[in-house]
Amino acid sequence: MAAAYLAALGIIVLWPDHLDRNAGAAYAVLYDLLPAVTPRTMDFGLNIVLFIPFGIVLGALLHGHPWRVVGIAWLVPLLVEIVQGLFLPGRTSSAADVVANAVGGLVGAFAMTATRRILLHRRTRRRR
Repeated sequence: MAAAYLAALGIIVLWPDHLDRNAGAAYAVLYDLLPAVTPRTMDFGLNIVLFIPFGIVLGALLHGHPWRVVGIAWLVPLLVEIVQGLFLPGRTSSAADVVANAVGGLVGAFAMTATRRILLHRRTRRRR
């Protein structure tokens, strides 16, 4: 499952053009349902959501190394934006995307850590 997500993430972030270019109707519905949402906030939120599973995978692989998770959660989105800016003229490189992606990664890693601790606590209580 993690490999499939990482492959899909790679395709999404390295696709030569914006993937949402033809999503106008879907966005129109969302903007009608959530009038306070702007295209900028929608993009920021979707970038967070996109990287939450990345943080979950990082948290699972790097259990016990929180600073590595934090570093990778910031470094990977930064590298993605650099690649998009230098090699993908149909994409827009953005510092806001780096922040949103990193926040998503950190949220996912935190969720993985919290889930692991809850499960460990339950397992420990059952043994008593």
